[in-house]
Formats: sequence, C-alpha cells, structure tokens
Amino acid sequence: MKYIGFVLLGLLALIVLLLVICVIRAAKLKAKPNTNPAAIAPTEAEAMDYAQKLSEMIKVPTISLRGNTDLTQFYKLHEVMRKNFPLVFEKMECTEIKGNLLLRLPGKDPKRKGILLMGHQDVVTADEPTWEKPPFSGIIEGGNIHGRGAMDCKSTVFSEFQAIEELLQEGFVPPCDIYLATAVDEEISGGGAPMLVEHLKKSGVQLAVAMDEGGAILKDALPTMSGWCAAIGVLEKGHMDVKVIAKGTGGHSSTPKKNTPLVRLSKFVAAIEKDNPFKAEISGPVYAMLDQAAPLLGFPLRMVLGNMWLFKGLLTKVLPMVSPMTNAFVKTTFACTMAGGSQTPNVIPTEAYVICNLRPSPHQNADASLAVLKKYADKFDLELEVIHARNASNCVDYNGEEFGYLRKCLNECYPEAGVIPYLMTGGTDCRHYEKIADNCLRFCPIKMSNEQLAAMHAANESIGVTEVAYCVKFYKHYIKNHK
Repeated sequence: MKYIGFVLLGLLALIVLLLVICVIRAAKLKAKPNTNPAAIAPTEAEAMDYAQKLSEMIKVPTISLRGNTDLTQFYKLHEVMRKNFPLVFEKMECTEIKGNLLLRLPGKDPKRKGILLMGHQDVVTADEPTWEKPPFSGIIEGGNIHGRGAMDCKSTVFSEFQAIEELLQEGFVPPCDIYLATAVDEEISGGGAPMLVEHLKKSGVQLAVAMDEGGAILKDALPTMSGWCAAIGVLEKGHMDVKVIAKGTGGHSSTPKKNTPLVRLSKFVAAIEKDNPFKAEISGPVYAMLDQAAPLLGFPLRMVLGNMWLFKGLLTKVLPMVSPMTNAFVKTTFACTMAGGSQTPNVIPTEAYVICNLRPSPHQNADASLAVLKKYADKFDLELEVIHARNASNCVDYNGEEFGYLRKCLNECYPEAGVIPYLMTGGTDCRHYEKIADNCLRFCPIKMSNEQLAAMHAANESIGVTEVAYCVKFYKHYIKNHK
C-alpha cells in the first residue's frame, strides 16, 4: 500500500510539473504587438478612384454556368479592364485563350523564375431573394462596394492589375518576369486555368511563386482571438464526387417491401453521418496552423495549442466534435448534395441514387476515403460510381523562402495582423499551377469581416473601400521588393 501511495504521489507530481511547464510556455508564447508603422498608406482619393473602377467590373455579370459557352459578358469585362488599366494592356504581352487572360511583363533577368498573380473573372449566380442592393449594381455605400464578385474575386483581380498599372506609371522594371492570369470558369472547375498553364508550360516558363485567392486577413478568425490574422493557404484538400446507387424490384407504393432502394440509401447516409468514420489526424500543415496561431489566442487555448507536444492526441479526438470547420481540418468530409429516384409519387423506384461530395484529407487520399465509403456501401447492398476524384494538392513549404517573404511583407504592411499557414478545405485554380510553380500560395491581402466572409456565394456580398486600397498598395509593395 505504501508503494502504491508513492506511485500515486509521483504521478500527481508529474501532472503538476507538466501543467506548470504548459502555463510557463503559454505565458511566454503570447504575441507581442508590432508597433511599427505600416509601410503602405493609400489616400482617400485613391481609395475612391479604386472603388469606382472595381464597381465598373462588378456591374458586368460574368456568371459562369456549366454548358454555357457564351463569353459576351467576359469580353465586356475585358473592355472595362482595358479602359481602366491602359498601361497593363499596352506594356505587357497579352495572350487571350477563350476569354482567359494571361499577361507578361518582361523582367531584367529572363533566366530567373517568374512571379504570377492570379484570380478569376467569373462569379456565381445571384438568385437569392434577400439581396438588399441589386447584385450587379456595384453600389458604393457605407464604406463598401456592393455586388456579386466584390469579394470573390474581382477585388483580387482589380488590385493585382491596378498595382501593375501604377508600377508601370512609375517606370518600374521588375527583376524577373511578372505574370497576371485570370480565368473565366473557376467557379465551375472549368478548363480555363489548365489551358493557361499548358500555354506557359509549352513556353518553358517556370515560376518561383503563383499567388491566387484563398486565405485573407480576418478579424477574430479563431475562438478567443482578438485582432487580425492573415491566413495563407498552403494546401488544398482533395475533391471527389461519388454516385451511390441502390437497385431493387420497385413496385406500387401501396404495398411496399422492406429495404427499398431509397430506404437503403437513407440508412447509408445516416450511418456515415452518425459514425463520421474517416481517419482523424493533425497533419503537418494543420499542426503548423494551430501551433503558429497559439500566440494570437486567449490564455486557455494558447496553453493547449502552444503545447501540442502534450495535447496533440487529445486535440485529434476533440477537434472533429467542435465544429464543421475543425472537423474538416482533420478529416475527410462527406456531404450528400444530389439525389434521384422515382419520377412518380406512388411508384417505388427500381433504382435510386445520391451524389456524395467528399473532400479527402492529405493523410487519407481519394482511394483511401473511397475504401471507407465502400465498406458502408457493401453493408447496405449499394454500388459506387466515381464521377470525379483528385487527391489533396502539394503543400507549400511554410518554412521556405517564398512563404517567409510573404510573411515579411504582411508584417510590414499590416503590422497589426498575425500570420499563419492555413489548410484550405475548398479548391482554387492555383492547384493547376503546381506543374510549373515552386510555390502555390492561396492568399489575397485584403481585410474582411466575418459577415463579409459569410456572404461569399450568398446574398449581400461586399468589400470595404479602404480595404481594397490597402490591397492594391500591398501588391505594389510585394512586387517592388521581391528579390
């Protein structure tokens, strides 16, 4: 008994010691305010000029729809852009491929790898009845520019082009080639970006970095965080569309048998939602994201995330239960998006289906995620048909030179914001550029509120006038100082 008492006392002492270490580390980790003045300072006159130009771009309804090949609205947008960025289209070599634009500004050293800034011209539909202002009005009001595409992502395209326009006005000649790329069908995962990549590849172009939409500068992005944080996308999860098919004898609905096709599909969906069977893992980029976010958080979370060496196992189990977003960070996700069965209310279908969308994690790729799905399909006598599948993208070296340079520019231009790498749960055109780019960064240097972020692909999309002005100046700073 005396021996057991010593053991328990020793365990208690160890626990106390670990907690003391965690508390001390958390206290030391707290981020110190960056009191340096911002390296950029747009004027009010510039901000209003930018807002008017962006408004003109928003007014052109460049909606992309599957099966629609009419590029009329995109060519109207090109006319607006040529008017607002005359030097860009005069001084840069311009290639247009089915509405997709690629522009090149030659640098001093043609042997150096280039820099590519990108975004997309197209927008999603704006059919929501709750728009407070017409979605393609481009109204400037309340310090914001309103309309579909204001945030996603005409503000990005505008800021990149405007930055180059101003640099050309100043006679700037870059040390390496600078490229601008903008596709017409990103929102429907179309072939625009791949066509531009193939054109560059055939031309023998190699890029040091390609920067696309993705992360942004967000306010209070995580629980207990008070302030701004620049989240830079370093990795995209994979993407799968799987058709799950149930077959049966069918019949009249007045005398239904058990386990008809729709019933088996329902059991399948309910079982996966209940079990959440995909593997949870805090992969490298997620570990880095949580670890580097720790200094920006309040004490309790800072103590946990700042001591991942101790709490990683616990977090791996807890994060899937906290929220859909934290679940997506550590697991392949599963969602049913479409379904079909009988065309008549009183007929039991002989065949029914659901379409499932999965986002495979980097640690559980498309094949491994499909294997999990197949176990459940076999249990309920269902067939699987893979419509589309791709694995997670390559991960940017978030300890590397290009990520470090972007961090440096953010510290200089947005000293009030912390900087962290970020695992993207959605997709961008940037993944296509992995064939020719050493680093594919998903990030737009623009501040946005949580309300603005929530309006992406929804009603009342908007972006701040001042925030767009700072975005333009950031791109200028980034390009001008890139060595």
